[in-house]
Amino acid sequence: MTSDISFEEAVDKIIDEDADYENVTEECFTSTKSFWNFPCAHRQYRHDGNCHLIHGYSRSFHFVFGIKSFTKEGFAVDYGDLKELKAHLDHMYDHTLVLDEDDPHMDKFRQLENAGVCRIRTHPMGPGMEGTAHYLCEWTDKWLRKRTRGRAWVISVEARENDKNSSIYTNPNAGFKGWIG
Repeated sequence: MTSDISFEEAVDKIIDEDADYENVTEECFTSTKSFWNFPCAHRQYRHDGNCHLIHGYSRSFHFVFGIKSFTKEGFAVDYGDLKELKAHLDHMYDHTLVLDEDDPHMDKFRQLENAGVCRIRTHPMGPGMEGTAHYLCEWTDKWLRKRTRGRAWVISVEARENDKNSSIYTNPNAGFKGWIG
């Protein structure tokens, strides 16, 4: 694809605060951010093996972001603006117990939580890396689109339980969906 404007003119147009963003072509840039070392436990009550027992990992997460246009500073995603995402990860995975919403022992776990023994978090698709990647992709995509007025979105999330095992969820709704408010 060829363009009638120079590279420098295109960059100036993208980073100009007063640019007509309706006419900026979609960029082919992605940006990534990783978060490491979230100590939490989970259990997969449906598993016939050891994973039905409570066990812990130091989880990590890798996000891939897509953009319609750069910020006025020339960023795809300003990493300094991800503090709310980091706070959400802390809330969900820092010294918590992640369970299935329908764990048959949930009442007992809630008693332990009420006694101050654990902090329970649940995921609609379960506590494993697959459910975690799906949950974080949906939560972060909604949050990021709102924060950037639709300029940026989540392409995929990798949830890692250790150095050997991870799951990646690819966002079926990735891409520019229009400007928000």
